[in-house]
Amino acid sequence: MRLAHYEDQALERISVAETQSVRDTMKVMSDAGLRLVPVLSADRTRFAGVVADGDLRRYLARGGGLDAPVGEATNRAPTVTSEAMNSADIRSMMLRRGLEYLPQIRDGRLTALFVLWAASSPQDTTAVIMAGGLGSRLAPLTDNCPKPLLMLAGKPILTHIIEHLRDEGVTRFILSVNYLGDMIVDHYGDGSALDVSIDYVHETMRMGTGGALGLIEPEALSDPFLCLNGDVLNDVDVSALRSEHDENAWDATMVVRDHNYTVPYGVVRRSKTGLFEGSDEKPTLVFQINAGIYMLSKSSLSVIPKQKFYDLPTLFEDMKEARLRGGTYTHSGRWIDIGNLAELERAASIYEGHKP
Repeated sequence: MRLAHYEDQALERISVAETQSVRDTMKVMSDAGLRLVPVLSADRTRFAGVVADGDLRRYLARGGGLDAPVGEATNRAPTVTSEAMNSADIRSMMLRRGLEYLPQIRDGRLTALFVLWAASSPQDTTAVIMAGGLGSRLAPLTDNCPKPLLMLAGKPILTHIIEHLRDEGVTRFILSVNYLGDMIVDHYGDGSALDVSIDYVHETMRMGTGGALGLIEPEALSDPFLCLNGDVLNDVDVSALRSEHDENAWDATMVVRDHNYTVPYGVVRRSKTGLFEGSDEKPTLVFQINAGIYMLSKSSLSVIPKQKFYDLPTLFEDMKEARLRGGTYTHSGRWIDIGNLAELERAASIYEGHKP
């Protein structure tokens, strides 16, 4: 599911006054491609409620007229929120409560409308998850358990990843397994318990984050397909990522995110001749880092060697030589790379509220 939100002028365009006609309201809905719109007071200064397409159908079935004011069909007690939450928390709350639309109200005024869109054509996106790592930095927890099966909030790390992608509309998965891979296969089987389809490829050697793609028949993949590491908890918007990838006609898209680093010293600026020009006390530098999530077109597979160790970041360098186009997509939401015990503890504090 993809979260969209309307505010300011966009919100004004999809809102109707309670004195406007049912006919006008139906046109606003149709033009916006929405099944529900906010209803405002006659002077458009106060929130009056919402009206859904079902409300209008029921109103007309009772004998209401197309030219009657839409206020007569308005739901004046809808579910709303006044809380200031980030998009990930709003989306999570809407999914838990089964809400497709959620108005945000502040002091009786409509400030935003959140909408959960069903991801289109989920069968068109395959997700390849690299789940074969040793997880040596998480020893001894991984001595007898593969890292993707380590428990977090009552379920394995990998289940959190699969469930998020499933909620984004992805239902076809290929898991690349190696270390204690049979445990992963035994746990997930064909994926039916999670309402998805899961196939497997088995690495017989260390193949890096990209080498396993050479083991997958291209016919088994969508075009493009999603590829990610099996230890990265995230809430990436798959539809937005794919749209960015498609609209730019990139052969591969790397998801990146901002990483801040504060220099623990004063940084001196000087001229080439050594003349003092100024200084900055403990400045914060911002870098964009690789998030370990990729949208790949099949054209990129031509660059990946067969039966060799190969890391996906290398793909973007090699594609330049092959005259293929690589792009980036910035993700600013949740992202936790479970690479060590400290990050596992941080994930536990978020998902469980305590350390494991």
